[in-house]
Amino acid sequence: MKKILFLFFLFTTVLSGCATHNPEPLYTPQPAEREILPEDMARYRENIVLKQHGENFVSYEYRNVRIDELASLAINYCLDNTDGKKAYLREIVMRENHSKLATFDCIDLQ
Repeated sequence: MKKILFLFFLFTTVLSGCATHNPEPLYTPQPAEREILPEDMARYRENIVLKQHGENFVSYEYRNVRIDELASLAINYCLDNTDGKKAYLREIVMRENHSKLATFDCIDLQ
């Protein structure tokens, strides 16, 4: 019985020693992922207005555009104007003229 338990523990330690966990790298956008297509850029010019911007935030007024498309603009703004900070959506406010105002903060959570 002792021999079987010893072999079991030996087997499990050898097996667990062979299995390694490689942590996933942090996501860093490649330059090709940051590019906005020309047909999308024309639609953005018609439907998105930069309302306010500062060192750590940016606000856009938009209509007929999805928030994830607008987020790509905020991500580009934060990458270009801050040192490695990311864009996080703070709020979306409905306006009187049926448009929306989205504010993104450029922060580093680490």
